[in-house]
Amino acid sequence: MNRRYAIILLMILLITPLALTYTPTRAQGKKIGIDLTPGRVKDIDNKWSQKLLRELEGNLTAAGWEVVELTSITPDTLKDLDALVIGKMYNEQSGFSQAEVQAIADWFKQGGKFLWVGADSDYTEPYLNPEDTSFKSKEPNKILAAIGSHLRIDHMSVEDPDNNAGAAYRVVANRSAGGINDQGVAATITQGVDRVLFHGPAGLAGYKDGKFVPIEEVFNEHIFWLCRTGPHGTVVSHDGVDPEAYSVGDTGRFYLAAAEVIQVSNDLFTIKYSKVIVTAESLIGDRNIFNSEYHGISLDGPTFTMNVFEWGLTEKTESNMTGYAIIGVVVVVIIIIVAVMFLRKK
Repeated sequence: MNRRYAIILLMILLITPLALTYTPTRAQGKKIGIDLTPGRVKDIDNKWSQKLLRELEGNLTAAGWEVVELTSITPDTLKDLDALVIGKMYNEQSGFSQAEVQAIADWFKQGGKFLWVGADSDYTEPYLNPEDTSFKSKEPNKILAAIGSHLRIDHMSVEDPDNNAGAAYRVVANRSAGGINDQGVAATITQGVDRVLFHGPAGLAGYKDGKFVPIEEVFNEHIFWLCRTGPHGTVVSHDGVDPEAYSVGDTGRFYLAAAEVIQVSNDLFTIKYSKVIVTAESLIGDRNIFNSEYHGISLDGPTFTMNVFEWGLTEKTESNMTGYAIIGVVVVVIIIIVAVMFLRKK
């Protein structure tokens, strides 16, 4: 009788792992780093940018998360972070060194991390080379390439003549115009969000088979859009560098925010993921996403932002059935041995 119970117990041990699924770890007590390396983020020190930054930090803190302002990016400054926010570039000299890119990639690939990569259009401020402002997309794209993302920032400006805050370049992703994704996982992020400002945005593209492609080509269960223009969006250029995936003058819907869940590591028993959101406008710096009103238009930037962080900071892991399969084989062998010994003694 004892042998029978032993066999039943071993069978339970064999079957139980097969029923395991991943359980998200809720975003509590997380630490968020904001990259404020001196000279890097465009207009971060002006009055409006500082106002929005303090409001952002206040909301994050009120939600129970710790906010850390980073003045450098190194393995040491990143090691305790759960999330990192990258803003729009000020100039070419403020870009990321190879050491910084590698530090971010190594941090991200630990699993359970969330990265927000913001961008800016190719608009040529007076202090920039009017023929080439491509650093605005190339610098954040270096990070996206290093973490293995299929999302990219295309070097262009996107305008919307119908959905905006008083001018076509002040693009508003508008739910009523199909500009807010309310399907699948995206719906949990855009809940309560009707309008988000993307002031002077770039455009988002996909990266597939070693080249830039229209972003729709990389959408799948792990890569999805959040915000886009209305049906009459337009690609515009302000410098001498052409977009990669689109052409100047293209019209249609262009994507302004997209998210990706990336498998970064696995062992015999656990598959680990990290998450990234890429936005064609920045969360920090001048005229950013975190706006609740602009030129008389009511906006949901704060709600969108907090929803994004809740999603991004909720860890995703899955059971790796390879390890459990090995255990299963071992258990089966043990069951066979016990059964043979039992039959021999009879």
